Amino acid sequence: MAENTPMPGAEDTNDTETAVFHPCPPDPSCPYCTGSVPEGQALDWSFLDGAYCISLKSREDRATNVAAEFHRVGLCQHVMFYRPLKHPVKGIIGSWESHRAVCEDARQRGHEKTLIMEDDVLFSSNLRPSKLRSIRRAVAGLPPDWMLFFLGHWPVWAYPVKHNVLRTGSACAHAYIVSPRLTRWLHDHPWGTPGIKKLRLVGKALDSAYAELPGAYAIFPMIATQSVSKSDNFNFRPKEKSQRKLKHLVTHSRHRELLLSKLMRPAEMIVVSLSPFFFAARVYKHFRSRTGRSSR
Repeated sequence: MAENTPMPGAEDTNDTETAVFHPCPPDPSCPYCTGSVPEGQALDWSFLDGAYCISLKSREDRATNVAAEFHRVGLCQHVMFYRPLKHPVKGIIGSWESHRAVCEDARQRGHEKTLIMEDDVLFSSNLRPSKLRSIRRAVAGLPPDWMLFFLGHWPVWAYPVKHNVLRTGSACAHAYIVSPRLTRWLHDHPWGTPGIKKLRLVGKALDSAYAELPGAYAIFPMIATQSVSKSDNFNFRPKEKSQRKLKHLVTHSRHRELLLSKLMRPAEMIVVSLSPFFFAARVYKHFRSRTGRSSR
């Protein structure tokens, strides 16, 4: 399909003035659309109250590809596409506000568990019904103050709290489940809100703020990575040598998508192998914080 040809069933996204919501276009060959999935083989996402996928109106190529992915894993019956315009100044501003828009829609609908995705999401090729059942149980067992639960991410630090659940501070926002606490936080924090704590190693986009939020968890091992399709969030202008930082190896590299796609799972394994050190560091930080407050 040509890049600028609207997805079947989504012709109204040609409206160039406003962002729109639309369901995943049906596919006559999809067993989930036709109700012909063999008994016991269906991937059951019914534990979610809603699911959204953010895809720019100008990127019909990515919208079409991710729709095929949703048909493959059964999310076609649950997901609502959000098709915003490309931000005229900076992609990370548009991305922040797009995530905020879908979370606001979920908040107004009273959703308790909502899956938010971007149009470069790729689910595991061996995703099985048993894995989704384990995710259902993991989400149900989260503490009351949880905010988000990553299905795919780039962990900066993490340690296990259960055999298949990590407490984490993570980059990337291509597949995560949110609670009402997170939708409320985004409602209260549009782009540019003063005082938002960000993990500068990650950058300045929404995931840099997510990396500093409390109550962030992840399924282990992850079930979602990213495709190598070029992102619209970053302008790849090489930095002068004097301005280069470690994070620019990814954020200012023409190979950014390839690095994220191929190294996300190895990064997860490395961070988990170092989890005793991260756990000790978090305990020490908490102890120092409590000691500092008590001495005032």
